[in-house]
Amino acid sequence: MKSEKALTLVLAGVSFTTIMDFMIMMPLGPQFKRSFDIGPAEWSALISSYALAAAVSGTLAIFFLDAFDRRRALLFLYGGFIISTCLVGLSQSYGTLLLSRSSTGFFGGIIGALLFSIIADLVPPERRGSSLGILMTGFSAAASLGVPTGLALGTAFGWRMAFFLIAALAAVLYVLVWRMLPVLRAHLEEKEGVRKEAIRGVSSVLKSKNRLKALLFMILIVFGQFSIIPFIAPSMVANVGFEEIELTYIYFAGGSLTIFSSPWFGRLSDRFGKQRMFGILMVISLIPIYAITHMEPMPMVYVLIFTSMFFVFAAGRMVPASAVVIGTAHPRYRGSFMSLRSVAVSIGQALAAWCAGWIITEGVGGRLEHFNIVGYIGIATSVICFFVLRTIKSEH
Repeated sequence: MKSEKALTLVLAGVSFTTIMDFMIMMPLGPQFKRSFDIGPAEWSALISSYALAAAVSGTLAIFFLDAFDRRRALLFLYGGFIISTCLVGLSQSYGTLLLSRSSTGFFGGIIGALLFSIIADLVPPERRGSSLGILMTGFSAAASLGVPTGLALGTAFGWRMAFFLIAALAAVLYVLVWRMLPVLRAHLEEKEGVRKEAIRGVSSVLKSKNRLKALLFMILIVFGQFSIIPFIAPSMVANVGFEEIELTYIYFAGGSLTIFSSPWFGRLSDRFGKQRMFGILMVISLIPIYAITHMEPMPMVYVLIFTSMFFVFAAGRMVPASAVVIGTAHPRYRGSFMSLRSVAVSIGQALAAWCAGWIITEGVGGRLEHFNIVGYIGIATSVICFFVLRTIKSEH
């Protein structure tokens, strides 16, 4: 148990760096716009490039992720992620930045799926919800510690420093993974060839309505959340009147709370049922979605209440949702299924960023207009998710 928890914490650290790399783009948006002289369209393309590249790598991974030892696969992908992150910090033009972000998404986007597969292989179902809660604190820690730190460094020393910091931390975690993660080859015992095994893995998903609904559910839940997330920081500066450095309060407050709430929601999901917990958390999450997308200038304390609620309950509902989705995968083809899940997440992110960027416009004084429409879409999508999840059955 102790070694299991220690390894889970290291894997949560890996998740932390990949998520921090993705999230740090949001609050540093104003600096990127000034440094590269880009507008809303170019900004949306920059955000979407990571997700689209992750979708491509996730699709390709279907044909090799279950054909190799999971330890070797993680070390390869994480190494590529570290190199790509360094290249982002070295970018001198918008074109090279876009290419470097795509490369980071190509390697980093599939790491999440691999981490879920590793947890599923190492942790029995009765403790899986708790382990996933720990793993998903990578999101919380990235928000509460990583993003504020990166934003502070970016403000003081320029945005490049934030990415060099991520690469340095990832290099340390790379060594820990190399030393602690055991060889995971149990899923290869009955392998009959890479191509045949990959085809069987994909076929097992495409022939199952239950698994297809699980993938659709992931697209919807990510779409509902990510249509809002990239524009939280810009809207706080443009619409609410925050200074850029004050954005650290939002991420620190919300992320700090989710460090404790995500594992707690994981334990509650194991105890009271994953679908029931999702329904409760989904309903509560609608409140901050509406508030954030309709926010006008107001005292900071009220802003922090609603943004912290968003972090806690948006991240919280992903814990039982992910546990249900993982439970639909056959162990032998879990890697292929989790690759498809990663593709679904990336598609949801890319579609959300593109749609939100198309709906939101800049008004007088740089104010973001029509953010409220994005909020209504997020609310409607969340409600649809609840009814889709009720039709999904856990099989393993």
